[in-house]
Amino acid sequence: MICVLRRRDFSLLWWGGLVSVAGDWILVAVLPYVVYVRTGSTIATAAMTVAELLPGILLGSVAGVLVDRWDRRRVLVLVNLLQAATVLVLALWAVDGRLLGVVYVVAAAQSALSSFSLPAENALLPTLVPDDELVSANALNALNNRIGRLAGLPLGPVVYAVGGLGAVALADAASFLLAAALVALIRARGPVPDPAEAPPSGRFVDEWLDGFRLVRTDRSIRVLFVVFGLMTFGGTMLDPLAAPWVHDELHGSAGVYALLMTVSAAAGIAGSLLVGVFGGRLSPRLLCGVGSLVAGCLLLVRFNVPVLAVAVVLSLVSGVTSVASSVGADTLAQQRVPDAYRGRVFGSLQATIWLLSLLGAVVGGFGAERIGVVGMLDVASVLVGVAGVVVLVSLPARSEELAAEGAR
Repeated sequence: MICVLRRRDFSLLWWGGLVSVAGDWILVAVLPYVVYVRTGSTIATAAMTVAELLPGILLGSVAGVLVDRWDRRRVLVLVNLLQAATVLVLALWAVDGRLLGVVYVVAAAQSALSSFSLPAENALLPTLVPDDELVSANALNALNNRIGRLAGLPLGPVVYAVGGLGAVALADAASFLLAAALVALIRARGPVPDPAEAPPSGRFVDEWLDGFRLVRTDRSIRVLFVVFGLMTFGGTMLDPLAAPWVHDELHGSAGVYALLMTVSAAAGIAGSLLVGVFGGRLSPRLLCGVGSLVAGCLLLVRFNVPVLAVAVVLSLVSGVTSVASSVGADTLAQQRVPDAYRGRVFGSLQATIWLLSLLGAVVGGFGAERIGVVGMLDVASVLVGVAGVVVLVSLPARSEELAAEGAR
């Protein structure tokens, strides 16, 4: 795992991502609270979520076409600079006291820009490490996100207490600027696209439709869209029901809820390290399939056996298996999508994930009113497990896929 971080270009991308994620969580830790305090409206706070997701849902597949056309390193540098400028607008207007409308504009702009950066990063990463180190690289990215969150969340309230919302926005802007500087130092430009893989049409619409055509005709990619969909929809259904389950079924306090969240975060970090060190010994298909199947089974047991000790132990184990399934899914997508199409496929995939995240949270909340909290948690757990079954049953091992291609 350490040898992957010693690769200069990947290390620059990793540190840039870590700084940027930490800066984002500094802002996330404070902004919803400030909006609610100033407006007293839960609707105003919830509208932030819509503003954060909707542009990415609408732009994801379109942005992916441009990511495939442009130098992905430069895309990441430019996006980080634009995100810094956007957050600086929030800093200026927050001091002026006119907050709410600016918050929505900034949230929407950040989402629109992320629709470029996320596919660009996923498309660039496989060009920075050998294929046999992809699992470790993706595990390091998972670790990156968790460390950034762990660092940013406690820093946000501290910065806010010292300098107010303006200081928080400045801290986030500084993180984007540092990330841009680090990514700019990457030397690799990636392989030259093979015209046989993606014939350049010169027309934006044709290239956009060509990406959808690949998703429709390539069986492996279709299966991966289903898998990501099940994992995302099931996973986000869990989020709004975690606190009600602790209160109603476990009969726990806010301290118990915080304990389980802390355990889950620690398990995610441990899981990222374990997968990074040992995950390369397993195929990404097994990591994703077995990881999702085991995670779903553990969640079922956890939610139907409301005992704190059981919840703590299963949170630790399922945290590791969830990381394994996520890293396996990312690696499968990077391996099985041709480089010339990665921007388009990952852009469409990210838009799908954002859409299902929004729907999953809504369905989870309303569904619990109909069939109860445990019933809805069971549905979510089954969906996570089914994602693993789909991978193992419907996705051929890569050796079989390569052999079939050779025969053709």
